[in-house]
Amino acid sequence: MSSSLKPFLSDLGGTLAKLERRANEVLSLTNKVRQALNGPEREHVLAAVYHEDMLVITVDSAAWSAQIRFAQDELRKHLVASGEKIFVSLRVRVGHGGEAS
Repeated sequence: MSSSLKPFLSDLGGTLAKLERRANEVLSLTNKVRQALNGPEREHVLAAVYHEDMLVITVDSAAWSAQIRFAQDELRKHLVASGEKIFVSLRVRVGHGGEAS
């Protein structure tokens, strides 16, 4: 192995571990958000993440944004009961599900 690659490769393991941990956190929160929603909107949640004290939920269509905002109080209660931190504000954004066109 080239000595110029050693620093890069030695740091790669730590970087991959951080990425894996972050991906697992996003997946866990996304599943908790889906469980907290009672209606069909739960099937349209793509991801959920925290940005400081804001919960950002990505949905596959703008049609579901209002329903999720409407469920904000129940969502907050459910997440706190499941051990998540309290979010102060909620943002619902539209993303894409990654399906082929």
